Amino acid sequence: IALSRRVLQGGESELTAYLNFLQGGCSLDPLDLLRAAGVDMEQPEPVDTALAYFEQRVAELDSLL
Repeated sequence: IALSRRVLQGGESELTAYLNFLQGGCSLDPLDLLRAAGVDMEQPEPVDTALAYFEQRVAELDSLL
């Protein structure tokens, strides 16, 4: 989620970082590829962002039921 938000809300440099991430394939450890793309999974922010997004979706689902 953090990576997609960087691409959607960012500019050309974020898009380039994302494309480099995809081109990286298995050349590096996934954590290193993500870090190079601007998302450090060893920090709490990306996980917190994902959990907040999930919480919003659950609340939306609850309101529909």
